[in-house]
Amino acid sequence: MSESNQSEIKEITVLCKVLDNFGDIGVVYRLCRSLSDIDSSLKLNLVVNDLETFGRMAEEINPQKSFQTYRGWNIFDWNDEKTCGKYFSENPPEVVLQTFQCGLPDWLDEIIYGEEFSESKKLCKIVNIEYLTAEKWADDFHLLRGAARTASVRKYFFMPGFTEKTGGLILDKDFTDSLSDENYRKNKIADLAEKIQLSEDEFKILVFSYPKDFSFFFDAVNEFAEFSTKKVRVYVAPGAGLESFRKTECEHQKKNFSVDYLPYLSQEVWDAFLCSMDFLFIRGEDSFARATLSGIPFLWNIYKQDEEFHLVKLKAFLDILNCKKINEMSWLYNRNFELECGSEATDAWGKISECKNENEAQKRMSELLKEILFNINEIKPAFHDFAEKTLGLGNLSEKLLDFLPLIK
Repeated sequence: MSESNQSEIKEITVLCKVLDNFGDIGVVYRLCRSLSDIDSSLKLNLVVNDLETFGRMAEEINPQKSFQTYRGWNIFDWNDEKTCGKYFSENPPEVVLQTFQCGLPDWLDEIIYGEEFSESKKLCKIVNIEYLTAEKWADDFHLLRGAARTASVRKYFFMPGFTEKTGGLILDKDFTDSLSDENYRKNKIADLAEKIQLSEDEFKILVFSYPKDFSFFFDAVNEFAEFSTKKVRVYVAPGAGLESFRKTECEHQKKNFSVDYLPYLSQEVWDAFLCSMDFLFIRGEDSFARATLSGIPFLWNIYKQDEEFHLVKLKAFLDILNCKKINEMSWLYNRNFELECGSEATDAWGKISECKNENEAQKRMSELLKEILFNINEIKPAFHDFAEKTLGLGNLSEKLLDFLPLIK
C-alpha cells in the first residue's frame, strides 16, 4: 500500500452479521487484524450481531458488553440501537465495510441516509466485501459500483477470489507466520499440543464439517490406519457437525485410529493447528480460505443451497484447483440425495457418479477416500501449487486500502 493512500484512510467501520457459525466473523476478525498489521494507526469500529460466537475465537471479548475495546478497536453490539446510534450519530462513518451482504443496521441506515448527513456534504463510502467464490463472474463483479439512495453515499463491491482480477485472499501476519515458520507454529500450539499429546510422527486428519453421516469416513480411515506406517489421529473441531460425528463414532466402535475432540480455539491457534495437519475436512468461509492457502490436501464441505446450487460453486473451485482425483468424492460428500439436483448443478458436473442414493454414496465415498489417503503424495502437488499461486496474488487487505481513497 502506498504511503499517500495510507494517510488518507483514518477510520473504518466493519459490519458483521453472523449467519454461518464461525465463517462470517472469522473472516471479519482476520480482516481487522490484517488491516491493523498494515496500518497500526488505523481506527477500526467493529459492529457484530453475535458477540458470543466472536468470543469463542477471541477469548477477551465479553458477549455481555454493548461496547468494549479490544486490540485497540471499538467493538459494538449490533443489537444495541441506543449505544450504537449515539456513537455513530456523533461520529458518522466515512468508510463502511459491509460484509457478506449483511445489510445496514436500521440505526446506521437512518444516520447515513438521513438529512443531517446529506447536508453535511460528507461522503460515506460503503464497500460490500462479498463471499469467496471461484466462479468466473467474480472477475467482472470486483470493484463494480452499486446503487445508493443519495449522492452522499458511494457503494462498491469487492470480491475475494483466486485470480488477479479479484481482491485475492486476506494474508494476515499470524497466518502467514504459521504457514512459513515451523517454530512459530509450534509455539502457537504448544499448550494445546501438550494437552492432547500432539506428535509429529502421526498422520493427522482435521474434521470441521456440517452435519453428515460419517460411516464412510470410519470405514476408510480404519483401513488406511491399519496399513499406515504412522499412527493415525483424527481431530474433530466443535461446531455444527460435531454431534453427527460423535453419533457415527458410537456406531463404529472398532477402529485402528484415535479420535480427539478439540476445544474452542482462538483463531491464531486454529491457524497454526490447521497448518500442522496432513489432511483436512473443512467448511466455512474462513477455514476454506485458510485451507486453500495451506497447500494441505482437503475436502471442502460447502454451505448447502436450494436445488443443490452450492455444487456449482464447488465445481468452479475444483476446476481451477485441477486435482481430478478428488472430484467425485467432493460431489458425493456435498450431495443431499433427499433433494432434487437443479439443472445448473447437473449441467456443471455432467455424469460424475453412478450413485443414486445415500447408501450407495456411503460405499463409494469409502472407496474414494481410501484411494485418496493411500495415494496422498500423488495429490499433494496440486494443492501445493494452487496455494503458491493464490499466495502470489497478494493481500486482499492491502488492495482494499489502496482502493478506498480512489472512491470520490
